[in-house]
Amino acid sequence: MNEQNAFIQTQPGNTSPAPVYAGFWIRAGACLVDCLVLMIPLGIATAVLLGFTIYKTAPLMQQADPSQNIPPEAMQAFLLIYGGILLMQLLGIVLFWLYFALQESGAHQATWGKRLFGLRVTDANGARLSFARASGRTFAKYISYMTLYIGYMMAGWTQKKQALHDLIADTLVVKNS
Repeated sequence: MNEQNAFIQTQPGNTSPAPVYAGFWIRAGACLVDCLVLMIPLGIATAVLLGFTIYKTAPLMQQADPSQNIPPEAMQAFLLIYGGILLMQLLGIVLFWLYFALQESGAHQATWGKRLFGLRVTDANGARLSFARASGRTFAKYISYMTLYIGYMMAGWTQKKQALHDLIADTLVVKNS
């Protein structure tokens, strides 16, 4: 079915409307909005944390003499900076998981980006996702990512417009009727 069609087609012998599946491009637009929603506050928090850490540790790093053993103060500064980076990466993973899983299993069945584009996530029968299934779908996105985004692009050519993570979690992204 063409993604441009705004109407819902009915199946012969069935009075309930068939779902209109959301294709690649509309999902990509929703994903862009969701990335902005997540990355702007996370980027600000990262800049503040790392900026503060570097500000506090710069004098210790400058005292280090590369020709000698690294002084404990410089090593502590180094570990503090990389600990901050690790902390922000872990925070990003947790925020990513909770943002998608809570919203896609919630009453709207959609993240802010999907709501903006009139989309929602359902299970294969059209029902709302449980938090566990929404969490599985969210973590399966890492597999879609590790395939050099081919897992995401699959939404452009599969019959029900499912990306790899949708196939793994047995979910659909449909347009609101």
